[in-house]
Amino acid sequence: MLKVLPESIYSLIAAGEVIQRPASVVKELMENSADAGATSIMLVVSDYGKTLIQVIDNGIGMDAEEAGICFLSHATSKIDAVEDLQNLSTFGFRGEALASIAACADVTLKTRKRGEATGTQVHISGGKTLETTEIACPEGCNIAVRNLFFNIPARRKFLKSDNSEYRMIVSEFTRVALTRLDIEFRLISNSKEVITLPKGRNLKQRLTDLFGSAMGKQMVDISVDTTVVKLSGVVGTPQSAKKTQQNTFLFANGRYFRSPMLHKAVMKGYSNLIPEGNAPHYFIFLEVPPQEMDVNISPSKTEIKLENEQVIFQIVEAAVKEAIGKNAFAPAIDFDTEGVPIEISSGDGFTLTPEEKKVMQQGGFRPPKINYDPLFNPFDEDKKQEGPRYRSVPSNINGQLMEEPQERRIIQIDKNLVAVADKDGGLVIFNIARARQRIFYERYLKSMTEKKCQIQEELFPKTVSLDHSSFTTLMDNVEKVRSLGFEIRQFGKDCVVVSGTPADFRGEKFSVEECIEEIARYIEEGDSTELFRKAALEIVRHSNFSYTASISEKEAGAVIDSLMNCKDSATCPTGGYTFLKISAEEIRKKML
Repeated sequence: MLKVLPESIYSLIAAGEVIQRPASVVKELMENSADAGATSIMLVVSDYGKTLIQVIDNGIGMDAEEAGICFLSHATSKIDAVEDLQNLSTFGFRGEALASIAACADVTLKTRKRGEATGTQVHISGGKTLETTEIACPEGCNIAVRNLFFNIPARRKFLKSDNSEYRMIVSEFTRVALTRLDIEFRLISNSKEVITLPKGRNLKQRLTDLFGSAMGKQMVDISVDTTVVKLSGVVGTPQSAKKTQQNTFLFANGRYFRSPMLHKAVMKGYSNLIPEGNAPHYFIFLEVPPQEMDVNISPSKTEIKLENEQVIFQIVEAAVKEAIGKNAFAPAIDFDTEGVPIEISSGDGFTLTPEEKKVMQQGGFRPPKINYDPLFNPFDEDKKQEGPRYRSVPSNINGQLMEEPQERRIIQIDKNLVAVADKDGGLVIFNIARARQRIFYERYLKSMTEKKCQIQEELFPKTVSLDHSSFTTLMDNVEKVRSLGFEIRQFGKDCVVVSGTPADFRGEKFSVEECIEEIARYIEEGDSTELFRKAALEIVRHSNFSYTASISEKEAGAVIDSLMNCKDSATCPTGGYTFLKISAEEIRKKML
């Protein structure tokens, strides 16, 4: 039963609900629908939520009396007494969301309670009720929020870019959808159905519906049941860790929350299995007694106080370690190839021979035979052969060449380090990999700035699966992506094909998938002045400029010449010096 709380109760609630952006409206309306026992929820948005946000559900609905008071502050059906704050099992409980939404938008509510013959329509704008009528409508609630912030232009002015706002809407939609697997969800954006989530799916299937088949294949199950907390969900394999923390979800009793402390516990669970700066995907669900959890911390309801936080920290860390350890050598299940016969036809080179099957049954395969010459010595060849001379070398850290070039010999230290003798008797040590990063970075940045970035057609186009908001961002900004040197086109649901890459990186190998994901994020941020620099840095970061074999003197000389023509030749764009000078005086001191 919907009612207005007495002051003795609502004064204890951490209130002050403020609708800051369209995503705030989506969150409150979808959570209300889930609390109302709906089995189907549809979210409709137009103009990234600025023109229309509509949520339609088949929940229990409201009668005429409840529809009349639901827009009043502190009107809620979730709690009756102060003690109920300690045993919350619903998303909402404050009774402020609808009042806050109605105060800054034009809202129309159509609702019919289960079992009743007719429904009620309430039209309210800017906090003032304009009309209440009896209508015919389906059971459940249909609430449409139009022209958000029409009476608060300052708040509308400070909204982020359309792509950023849309990503936040999808994020709120995703959070609710992940907690209620028994509900069917649909998202319609600008009259186009973009996400459909059937009900009755398990967690991995819902993740596949939301993020694509690649996500489901990269996750491993996590499950722990203790007297303190019950833990379930999935975590990503170390190989799937990304530089950005996008898909990191924590839920407590079905409620999404943020916890830097528990995020740290997850990261500790991976130990040194992922590169520094990267973060894994994880979707972890905690179940604790309601009285041991306080959600009445802040108006956003994304902060939760757990009574046994330190113990839960250790349990989460141990559970992640166990999940990763158990699945370290387990093959991933490819749902797209289920049903394929186990035996491959003979004669293809992959079927085990009877002898190999016998060896396998006895505990293992024979090691392969390796043919090699035990007398071979690579240092016996070309001992006296001398390579070409290199003429010009840098004289100081600002990258200037020697005033009087002399014949100098390039000395190979390892595959990426070379030394050149300086005119004062010192040495200049070059890091060839970092030098090449600086060269390609400045070359690519210049071609983009001068709008001369050429696209090289890929012989084998790359297919990249994205989350829905990133996919939408790229498709809405195809020309901007092309200006960065990437040619993309849609390929199925939330998937693009990259058929062209920047010609400035011709012959270099870099991770197209990670670059495309990061470019989508940078476009969403809306900072066009920094887009070129960030895109250039991202491609360089995801490229491997190291040599797999020793570099020749001619190649090293060409790299050094190109480096000296760079604006900032001394440092690498991803960090570190490209070369280091050791003076003759330092050498003499070391040798004394």
